[in-house]
Amino acid sequence: MFGLSFEKLFLVAILAGLVIGPQRLPLYTHRLAELIRSFRSFVDASKARAETEIGISREELEALDVRQYDPRRIVRTALTETPSAPAEATAEAAADLEAEASRVRPGQKYLVTGGSAHPRRILISSLPEDDPRRLAAHVPPPAEDDETERLMAEVNQLLVS
Repeated sequence: MFGLSFEKLFLVAILAGLVIGPQRLPLYTHRLAELIRSFRSFVDASKARAETEIGISREELEALDVRQYDPRRIVRTALTETPSAPAEATAEAAADLEAEASRVRPGQKYLVTGGSAHPRRILISSLPEDDPRRLAAHVPPPAEDDETERLMAEVNQLLVS
């Protein structure tokens, strides 16, 4: 209680007896006891009023584990537990990937994600092989028998050199 040990309280009682005097000490001791009783009744009344205003009994409130809201504990559990996504969430994620894949053009090098305030550029070649966005950006090599593609490749080589 406030860092006071029995020895310190005993020393304070002896000093109070010397300062106040033996005649007035019982009167002040009685007043201190009344003050402590009134403080306890005030605390009990405040607890009862808080229970009625909150709507939770004291036993239920004590049963709540406040430690579950500790940020360190929340981060630790988030890092250690494996995410188990429900089937609906994975279906929504697949639908989102398909929607993004529809906006990807063949030959596109980067995928821009995020909002306009914080855009992120992702290199399409860094995506997994079976990602629909990577598949949408894939440009197949020209076929050997396709004369138009072969001519376009030759023109591009001439323009580059």
